[in-house]
Amino acid sequence: LINPMNPLNEQSNQTKGNRILTNAAFIYNPIPELTIKVSGGIENMDDRTDSYTTNNYINSQGSAGISTSQFTSLLSENTVSYLKTIGQKHNISAVAGFTYQDFLSTSLGGNGVGFLSNTSQTYDLAAANTPGIPTSSYSKSTLLSYLGRFNYSYDSKYLATLSFRVDGSSKYSEGNKWGYFPSAALAWRISNEEFLKNNTFISDLKLRASWGLTGSQAIGPYATLNQLFSGKTVFDDALFTTYAPGTVLPGNLKWETTEQKDLGLDIGLFNNRFLITADYYIKNTRDLLNTVQLPSSLGFTSTIQNIGEIQNKGLELGLNANILTGALKWNINTNIAFNRNKIIKLYGGQDILGGFVDISAITDNRNILREGQPLGRFWGYIEDGYDDKGKIKYKDSNGDGTVTVLDKTYIGNPNPNFIYGFNSNWSFRNIELSIFLQGIQGNDIFNTSSINNTVDFGYGLNMPREVYLNHWTTATPNAKYPIVSNTTRTNVSNRFVEDGSYLRLKNIQISYNLPLKNWGIKWMRSAQIYASAQNFLTLTKYSWWDPEVNSNGGANSTAQGFDHNSYPTSKATTVGVRVGF
Repeated sequence: LINPMNPLNEQSNQTKGNRILTNAAFIYNPIPELTIKVSGGIENMDDRTDSYTTNNYINSQGSAGISTSQFTSLLSENTVSYLKTIGQKHNISAVAGFTYQDFLSTSLGGNGVGFLSNTSQTYDLAAANTPGIPTSSYSKSTLLSYLGRFNYSYDSKYLATLSFRVDGSSKYSEGNKWGYFPSAALAWRISNEEFLKNNTFISDLKLRASWGLTGSQAIGPYATLNQLFSGKTVFDDALFTTYAPGTVLPGNLKWETTEQKDLGLDIGLFNNRFLITADYYIKNTRDLLNTVQLPSSLGFTSTIQNIGEIQNKGLELGLNANILTGALKWNINTNIAFNRNKIIKLYGGQDILGGFVDISAITDNRNILREGQPLGRFWGYIEDGYDDKGKIKYKDSNGDGTVTVLDKTYIGNPNPNFIYGFNSNWSFRNIELSIFLQGIQGNDIFNTSSINNTVDFGYGLNMPREVYLNHWTTATPNAKYPIVSNTTRTNVSNRFVEDGSYLRLKNIQISYNLPLKNWGIKWMRSAQIYASAQNFLTLTKYSWWDPEVNSNGGANSTAQGFDHNSYPTSKATTVGVRVGF
């Protein structure tokens, strides 16, 4: 661990950006029931990052880097909609159209190492003793979609929706560019039936059911293409440019498709003073897109494949209640969600390891995909104390007399039992108070934030007081941390698995609405003074900085629940004024 004052004083990293959004729409009604809408938008972002490390930084000769990036997005939406009421009870609406999206990203970068002076920083890269090789990139993708939706309701009691969506993505190879995603929904507003119309207890009651397909294109623009990457090499005292395959062709990638079935219930009580929602869903995802590690003999580290099928089942509950409605008003809004997932099928029939840990102390996979198991369970060894040199020992789980990879087992689960939130608002006259709580329960975190310090100390760096006072010595054979040494190495094990449950006060705000009418001020519609605090209180047993760390891996769904000195969620206070005219 480097003294935190050293990077604060000797490193700088500044990003400046410009963002431009432009939108326009043309709407035409040839008849009252028919609307033709043509709209478009352009988004443009330009960023420049300047980073500099002085020659006073540890083991630094002075280094500078500049990177620029540009992103442009074009969107065209063209729809025709129809709305008609037939008689007094039949209502129909329909919409059809197409959309087109175009994405373009470019970047450019340069760097250098070895500066005689810190004066010029990033403004004179040519002054570097060792200029770096310039870098640049270009990527472009498009998405074309056709869509349609039809809604019908009878007497606001019986409701039906049919919709379809056809998406074509340039990211996929020929034959797999198009995905087809229909959906349907039915609803019955039972409270509008005669037998409930005069019920003073139940003011609203609606039963919902839906089915639909959705797609994901969570891959890079050129993921299905063989790519060549350039490099530099020295031969016979001359510098040459080389080209070599940079990726392994993943084959004919398909759209990741999720089929979801949902059954829901909406209940309103006492003239909707209390609103209750409940949803039970089953989601089956096929052709799951995921990063897969490759054997080192191939010369490549990983590729993207459609690896299999996964199922999620869950229950979501929500409550909105106006508890007090007089001079003192009190409203609460709370929700809780339970989800269970398991891998139904892996197309290769073999386990898939992921979540590769690559730090000084550990180089190994931590997550496993296995049929019948939750997604991304932690996979590793069970610890068995220390040997006489202070190195970690591991259990011979299968009893064959030696500790090998065959002794690995399940050591944790990054998937939570449930997540929940609670929002409460009070108001009395001109004063308002609100709080928002958020929590997660039952998930594990793989925390390697402290183990690396036992290696760093061997290189002459600092370490946290916690590690310094609790590492192995001959006098403390049962210490929390192993011996400190630059040769300390360990394996993925249950040592690093912690309970990641937490309850956090995400926001608390108090505000005062100025009595403008009493003061005779008419040129302002409203004025409010407020103060708020974010993330000021967290209840957790987690030992490191922040339990709200990475919980999903994006395109790599095995990379879950990992913390290696993750930057903690910041605390913030805000004082401000809102004025309406």
